[in-house]
Amino acid sequence: MSRKKKPAVQRYHDRVARRYDASYDDVYWRFHDALTWDYFKPHLPADLAVPVLDLGCGTGKWAMKLLSSGYSVACVDISGAMIGKAKLAIEEQGRSQRAEFFQADLCDLGDVPDEAYSFAVAMGDPIGCASKPGRALKEIKKKLLPGSILIATLDNKLGALEYYLKEGSPKQMADFLKSGRTHWLTKEKEEQFDIHTYTPREARTLFETAGYEVLEIRGKTVLNFNQRHFRGLLDDSKNRMEWMKIEKKLSRDVDAVARASHLQIVAKTPTR
Repeated sequence: MSRKKKPAVQRYHDRVARRYDASYDDVYWRFHDALTWDYFKPHLPADLAVPVLDLGCGTGKWAMKLLSSGYSVACVDISGAMIGKAKLAIEEQGRSQRAEFFQADLCDLGDVPDEAYSFAVAMGDPIGCASKPGRALKEIKKKLLPGSILIATLDNKLGALEYYLKEGSPKQMADFLKSGRTHWLTKEKEEQFDIHTYTPREARTLFETAGYEVLEIRGKTVLNFNQRHFRGLLDDSKNRMEWMKIEKKLSRDVDAVARASHLQIVAKTPTR
């Protein structure tokens, strides 16, 4: 695929793949990832014989966790550079025999086998970054066995309001609230890919319209430790565990979820 024909989301992730992990290597993201894995655990399949999907796999962080837990994993990403990083990391882990790799847009998963996977994750909002999130969800559903679980994150529309207040334009705010669309804030205009954002209610509607049963919507994170002036609160390990207890409780509170920067949805494909 030539550079001119690459979607903006692919151009951006191809460029940053080499330093991507370093951008997310701090106390907040370790706290965030520990929460994420804890939220995965109750939904992981009991049967290790059926492979699982890591959608928008990036450099392979969640694929490696799933491989370490005994699953075979298919890694999917639109960025060839990200797939390359994931493949290298999994080879270094010594588990490449249980991994396969697909460079694909979530809106076109034709090369990925149908009804072959028992579980899927889509972390880092790849569905919201797809050109048509509803179509992406329908494509993903084709790949999962009946009754399988998909866990995905979306950007929370309400979490972006402060940005538009800082911009100071009521028209920009009104347009954003109507469409739910914003873009990745990279300086390179050709890499400013669209991001579809959702309120908790809109997220539920998106998944249900695509044919899923929504089992759970969590906020992640409700306590915004990602803000620079709050990150220091996570430095002490004892305090960090106490903050985690509070965060887990708030993440399930239907009133608190709308405060979070991201929404994490647990959805189930139809059973026959």
